[in-house]
Amino acid sequence: MSSEYYESALLRLRRVTTQLNLRYTDVVKEHNLTPVQFEILLYVGSIGSCTVTEISDFMVVDRSTSSRVLRGIEGRSLIQILPDKVDRRKRNVVLSAQGHTLLDDVKTSWLAVEKDVRDDYDAAIEHLESI
Repeated sequence: MSSEYYESALLRLRRVTTQLNLRYTDVVKEHNLTPVQFEILLYVGSIGSCTVTEISDFMVVDRSTSSRVLRGIEGRSLIQILPDKVDRRKRNVVLSAQGHTLLDDVKTSWLAVEKDVRDDYDAAIEHLESI
């Protein structure tokens, strides 16, 4: 195989990835979220309850950074940050009812985008695998 075919497939895959990232950002912005805020909501929503430290570890950021982002989300009443019942030094993060609703809305929007992009992605992968 010539490198032209390989490079062409990789470029197609890169374009699809770039398109996916841009569309992802657009979807979360439509719901007045940043991608980082959405990822945190998704993480908390999938676990049910977690500590600020767990979110920091998941996001690979320090506690002050995650706390700053969490304060913004909490200010929109999307999460609640509650002291731990056993260890008062810990703070637990849970989604509010409003947070669950918003998360469901964003997921619905995202699934529609994912469906649109999937065909381009599958074609790029098939082309890459055929080389």
